[in-house]
Amino acid sequence: MNWTSEGHRPAAFRGQSFHGWPTLPKIFRQDVGLYEHEKNAVRDLISVHPQEFRDDETMFDRLVRMQHFDLPTRLLDVTTNPLVALYFATAEHVDSGEPQNGKVQAFFVPQVRQRYYDSDRVSCMANLANLTANEKENIAKACQLPKAEFNDNEAVKRLLWFVRIEKPHFEPKIDPGDLRLPVFVKPKMSNRRIIAQSGAFIVYGTRRRPSGPDKDLRIRRVLIPAGKKAEIKRQLEFLGIHASSLFPEIDKAADFVLRKYTNGA
Repeated sequence: MNWTSEGHRPAAFRGQSFHGWPTLPKIFRQDVGLYEHEKNAVRDLISVHPQEFRDDETMFDRLVRMQHFDLPTRLLDVTTNPLVALYFATAEHVDSGEPQNGKVQAFFVPQVRQRYYDSDRVSCMANLANLTANEKENIAKACQLPKAEFNDNEAVKRLLWFVRIEKPHFEPKIDPGDLRLPVFVKPKMSNRRIIAQSGAFIVYGTRRRPSGPDKDLRIRRVLIPAGKKAEIKRQLEFLGIHASSLFPEIDKAADFVLRKYTNGA
């Protein structure tokens, strides 16, 4: 497939084993039910394993690590390598007894919606995870206000407090537009899995969205037929795209070797 749109190449790709899943971070999904408890979930994980987060400088860094440990966050995993996305789309998924198609998505993101890990905008969006459900709801409503009135909101002042812990020189002014629309983020290549998977993220701000489609961030999709998944996975293995290369932890490598010699996977 020609992964272009109006002459532009995609910034990132995402593969999903089931074509029917929404393109949203897990924490926003109703079936997960964690959004209202996001603040406590973040603190619980850090409280139990503080040593894992001791080198993280920002809330975005912590969310990346939490995502690595499979805690649902406001980050959406993507990759800059389409073959990696294709690998994840070939995972088996059965619903109502029937194997399901997967999908690969290409994200076309304008430069104005692309940031690095240390961006002020990313700090504002990531630190929403430190707020209560009521505070996040108040901010979502206040996003419709002019900038000056928005920054007088008590919940916004609470958000600003968290941002300035990371960035003491951050001006006490948040643009409400910076919280409404998701942003593609180029992370630190800080762990082996991100490096192996050419990983990146799309960070989401307020759960409420402006009415109408997001015309700037365009997505193109291609279905991966359920009956073709096994063959595509075998072909990817010849190209060096397999569980052992994408998940460099030794337990994943050992599982890959075991399946290779016991059932031809």
